Amino acid sequence: MLSSRDMISGPEAAAQLVQYRLSLLQGKWWEYPEDGFFILEEMRSGRITDADAASLASRITAYIRETDSVQDVENVRFSTDRRRFSYSCEIRTGEGKKDIVFSAVY
Repeated sequence: MLSSRDMISGPEAAAQLVQYRLSLLQGKWWEYPEDGFFILEEMRSGRITDADAASLASRITAYIRETDSVQDVENVRFSTDRRRFSYSCEIRTGEGKKDIVFSAVY
């Protein structure tokens, strides 16, 4: 049985929630099919240009900002390499900061 000391809290908990939200594809949760990260489906439509990558990074940042406990998203970086899109940022919570790393192959 888990006790409260086994649970994460603070910026680590917020980062875990962000990672979970980024990994939940839209339509995969039967109870709320409208929930989930919709951007991965858009990435599969073809090659991402530099302009597309900037727009995609902006949308990911906005999506992360919607996460409970996330007060701001800072130090956003992104890149494309062949068919891989990589994104990183730092989230700020009321209790501190935590790095987020996300990448996907399209």
